[in-house]
This record gives sequence, C-alpha cells and structure tokens, in this order.
Amino acid sequence: MRRLITAILLLQIFVRVSASEASDTFAIWGAEALAGVSSGNFAPHYISANRCGIISSGNNVSISPSIIRPLNHGSRFSYAFGAQIYGGYNSSVEYSRYDADAGKFVNHSMHPSRLWIQQLYATAKWRCLFITAGMKEYEPVLVDRNLSSGDLIHSGNSRPIPQVRAGFVDFQPVPFTSEILKVDGELAYGKFADAKWWENHSDRYNSFSTSGIWYVYRRLYLRLDTSRLFSLTLGGKAASQFGGKTVYLKRGEVDRVDNRGIHFEDFFKMIIPVDRTKEGFYQGNTLGSWDIKAEFRLDNGVKLSAYVENPWEDGSGMAKQNGFDGLYGVELKMPGEKPVIEGAVVEYLDLTNQSGPIHFNPDDYSGTAMTSEATGADDYYNNKYYNSYANYGMIAGTPMVMSPIYNLDGYNNVIGNRLRGVHAAARGWIPCNIQWELKFGWRKAYGNGFYALVPPRHSYSALASVKWVEPRSSRLSVKGSFGLDRGNLPGNTFGAEISVAYSGVIFTKSRK
Repeated sequence: MRRLITAILLLQIFVRVSASEASDTFAIWGAEALAGVSSGNFAPHYISANRCGIISSGNNVSISPSIIRPLNHGSRFSYAFGAQIYGGYNSSVEYSRYDADAGKFVNHSMHPSRLWIQQLYATAKWRCLFITAGMKEYEPVLVDRNLSSGDLIHSGNSRPIPQVRAGFVDFQPVPFTSEILKVDGELAYGKFADAKWWENHSDRYNSFSTSGIWYVYRRLYLRLDTSRLFSLTLGGKAASQFGGKTVYLKRGEVDRVDNRGIHFEDFFKMIIPVDRTKEGFYQGNTLGSWDIKAEFRLDNGVKLSAYVENPWEDGSGMAKQNGFDGLYGVELKMPGEKPVIEGAVVEYLDLTNQSGPIHFNPDDYSGTAMTSEATGADDYYNNKYYNSYANYGMIAGTPMVMSPIYNLDGYNNVIGNRLRGVHAAARGWIPCNIQWELKFGWRKAYGNGFYALVPPRHSYSALASVKWVEPRSSRLSVKGSFGLDRGNLPGNTFGAEISVAYSGVIFTKSRK
C-alpha cells in the first residue's frame, strides 16, 4: 500500500510540472483490462514470454492503468515519466516445501501479487544523453522484442528491476567519421526487490536463497553505416549480481550464512570485475554476450537482417570456448503502412556446449595434487552464491530457457539451460484494421551445467493472436490470443487470453 501511495503522489507531481511546461508538452493515459484462462498451472509459453513478467499463472484477471510522457527527441532538453499499476486475480500454484518440524515435504500455494507497481520512473535528457531513475520496461536493442524468442541478457521477460540508468539516447555519430561510425551505450545500477519470492519458493531442504542483491548492467555497441543499403553492429552487453546475503539450508536447517555486504568501491569494481574473493572467484556473478548484426536495406524499403548473440558466463565463454553456443537469427521487415506481412523472424538457439562439462579450480580444494584449471560447466543463468538471473522467478534473459518459477519442486535454480530450440514468428495486417500474429517454437533441455535431465525434457509451443484497432484514432484496441504447449517443459496446457485497451491525451496546450 505504501508503494501505491508513493506512486500516486509522484504522479500528481509529474502532472503539475508537465502542465506548466512548454506548449508541445503532452502525456498519455491508458487503461487495459486483461483476462486469461489455461488448462494447466501456468499460462502457455508464448502468452507469458517477453511480457515483462505480468503473466505466469494459468488463470488471471487484471486491470492496468498507466500514464506515460515520452521524451521529446527534437529538443535539446526534455524529460519523461511513467507510472503503471497492475491489480487483479492470479490463480495459485502448489509448490513443494520441506517441513523441518514434520520431517517431510508438504505443498504450499504461491501466486503473483494481487496489486503491484509495474513501472514508476522519471527520465531527463540533455542533447544525446539521458538518465532514468525507477522501474521502467526497456526494449532489447539487437532483436525485436515482439517477434524474437528473446535477447540472451535483457529480453523484457521479467518485471523491471529498480535502477538508475544513464547513457546515449540512441546511436550517436562518432566525431570526425562523417557519421559512418556510431556508438550506443548504457550503464545501470539497481537492486533486486524479490528476496521474499525466492525464500517462499525455495524447497527449504538442501537449497539457498539470497537477499539484498545489487545489479549492474552495461552495454556498448558500435555501428558501421557505410551507406543507406547496409549497416553492421558490433558490441556486447553484460549484467552482474553482487553484494547480498546468502542463507544455505541443509535438511531444513540453516547450515551457514554468507554475508558479503556492500562497499562503496564495489560499484566501481563491478564495471569490469577484476578482484577475486577469498574463495578464488571473481567478485559477483557476471554474464553477458558478444553480439553482431548485419542489416541490408533494399531499394523498395525491405530490410533483411542476420544476427548472432554469443553468450558467456565466465572467461571461457568470453574467449569463445563454448563452441556453437548462441542465438542465431534472421529477420524480415516490410515497408508501408500496415502491410500484410509486417515482419518475420526465424531463430535457432543452442546452449549445449557451455565450455565442456568440467569446472575445476585448484583453489577450491586445498592440498590437491592437480594444478590445472578447467573453466567449463558455464551453467548459464545459475550461480552458487546468487539466485538465478531472474526477477520474481522469471528469467531476465531468454524465456526459451525454463524459468525457476516453473519448478514445482521448489528448486531455486534453472534446471534446463543446456538447451536447443527453434523459434519462428510473423505478424502483419489484414482488412478491417486487424493485426495478426503467429508464433511457433520447439525446445529440448538436457539439464544444466552440472546435472542432467534424464530423460531430456522438450516442448512444442504455438500462438495465434488477432488485434482489432479502432480505425479513426487507434486509441481503442481489442486483442484475443490462443496458446498451446505440448511436452514437459514445463507441461501440457492450452490457454486463451483477451484484452481491451484504451488510451487518450490527458492534457495538451496548443501553440499560439
């Protein structure tokens, strides 16, 4: 309730400030009502994936009011803000938990919050630079959030993490290169606020959960744009978890507590981790990807792209010792207003190499005669000191890897990151102002970096959706979706969802 009151007060301040600004200032309010039903515990994969963590339960009804003021990119100085709240009903899921007093496992129910703040942020822009504070939904840069299976590091699959983020507004020309070379980059610091979720989800047997985790994200891309017909984007991004306190349980009792805490210098050291802990590991948990994208622009306005994201979890992956691991995609974008085919994507995801199955550091075992080091078992999205790279149980990277929220046994790590998958998606328009979208995917998981799934788990997923947009103002839309999962990643389910959304300008000032 305190968060809700804070959101309302900040919203009033934003509106008053906006009303006194220049004549081209505006803000947009919106409201969406959403309802979904499913035959399983969880919503189908494509109904929940890459939607910023708003859908996971099989059955749900929610209302989401919002107010958004976008940046004015045409002015030297501009500011923006946003606030969005979700409230409603979400069905419960039964998870397994160890009862130390009874000496056995019991079931306990969990469901998403009935009311939560999805977005609450303020942004300031000066020239080509920006700074944002709060919780905001960010779009991936390299891939299409709506059509892609998901960016490997920051997909928009989980709820926003409270943070402060600064960087370039968009790709900016590098001086003295005649705008042939452009640069884009961001740096963010934040803190996870989902410690209670991990504690409640844990099986409380032989497991751990971490609270007070800090977060840092950085990205740097260079774009070579030699002509209007071709561009090449190169760079990388990385996210880290650091600080916090980890509580390890053994047979339901606290076995040990690792309280790393946080120091001011840690915020600088985590930009490029170089310090080792007393256990011999680099500070924090860092994962990232090396990225490349080539885009061809034809004379008729058609855009064809090919891209690769190469993941890494430690030094072996950074040196590309993890074989063919990566996300490989091709993308088509069509020109014109509401074309029959607006865009299409085909992707292949392979995460099965992980730099080999063995991770061995002589520092881990005192007195060992083996002096060689093997940096394998990359175990993407997992770490022995930190919760999986997820927020409220939903992976912040690609949702093709099954998130911990789907582990009904209360296991707090990713169980299937050694995975192969195929994804295809397309969207477009048909008469009567109707937008269509189709998605299909297959994935097969063999386990994670240390434990095998025997037999492997697999899943086939499909989605079909249509959205009608009111033709005169485009403010009203009605969308219906049908999703289907077949397999055990996490399970068979069929679901449907319908939503009604409306938006409008809440204040404007005309020029004189």
